[in-house]
Amino acid sequence: MSDRKVGQKYFGTKEVRISIALIILWSLLATAFFTYLAKLIGEKVGYGTFLFALVMLGYISVVVILTMHFSHRLVGPFQRLKTEMRLIMSGEYQRRLIVRKKDDLYIKSFIIEANKMLDELEKIHLCKKGIVEHIDSELTGIISLVEAGEISRERLKDTLLSFHEKIKSLEQELGG
Repeated sequence: MSDRKVGQKYFGTKEVRISIALIILWSLLATAFFTYLAKLIGEKVGYGTFLFALVMLGYISVVVILTMHFSHRLVGPFQRLKTEMRLIMSGEYQRRLIVRKKDDLYIKSFIIEANKMLDELEKIHLCKKGIVEHIDSELTGIISLVEAGEISRERLKDTLLSFHEKIKSLEQELGG
């Protein structure tokens, strides 16, 4: 396994590392501040069961608050993204996912990549729409020739072969 693959496997992307580092940094700062505050309270009130209960309550509060904050920051935007994706799937192919300033770096990176994919899907959708219109137009022309009744079998055959060649050329243009 190459060094690059090992690094990606064990260390993840830069955005994830930064997000995790921020979580750890805030956790350590909050814990250090609360420890200092508990020491000051212990000197005034005395060390015992009351201080132990207060310290435990404080640490639990720090953990709950930080967990709520960071889980909201990391997971919260996905509900908004799911709503935007439903709108895109309903036919608003020109719509793109929106990056907000307060979104996590990893989510911003994900949104940028998702929007690149949406650009490609929109191109495919427009191409498909153009092909369907082209085929419909050609078939309408062939139907009108048949309905006119003035077409020979040879001319109908040539028209159908020409149509077949146009479809083959469209297929090659699309890389299929």
